[in-house]
Amino acid sequence: MSAAERLDLLLNGFLMRFFAIPARQPATGTVTFAQMRVLWTLDQVQPVTPGDLAARLGVGSSTITEVVERLASRGYVVRNHSDRDRRRIHLRLHPKGRRLVAGFRANRQSRLRKLVSRLENGDVRRMSRALETLNAIVARWEAR
Repeated sequence: MSAAERLDLLLNGFLMRFFAIPARQPATGTVTFAQMRVLWTLDQVQPVTPGDLAARLGVGSSTITEVVERLASRGYVVRNHSDRDRRRIHLRLHPKGRRLVAGFRANRQSRLRKLVSRLENGDVRRMSRALETLNAIVARWEAR
């Protein structure tokens, strides 16, 4: 098994376990993981067009249209027409969506604090450096 395959399995295993439980808890209601990805992205980058959002998430426009429609109908996302071009739609988080993301983030950070408390300081430092390095590599790759 290559290093990339092993890292893929480890990351996937961790993320699947880490995010599986909160997705079923009342704090997120019936928001799916795909919908949560949209909300997380809108929390970081807004306003954004549906096309730009689809590109950021690596999905098709029809997928984004469907996900955004569900989120908007539930009051998490607001769609506005551009002032300069009425054909363009801009997406923003509604305060309800912002509260959902903040609650999910607080839950995630609480879970991470519990996990990290079980690690030795040296392990935490090594993990932090490895994640910083991976994030920097991905950021450079995205910038190309």
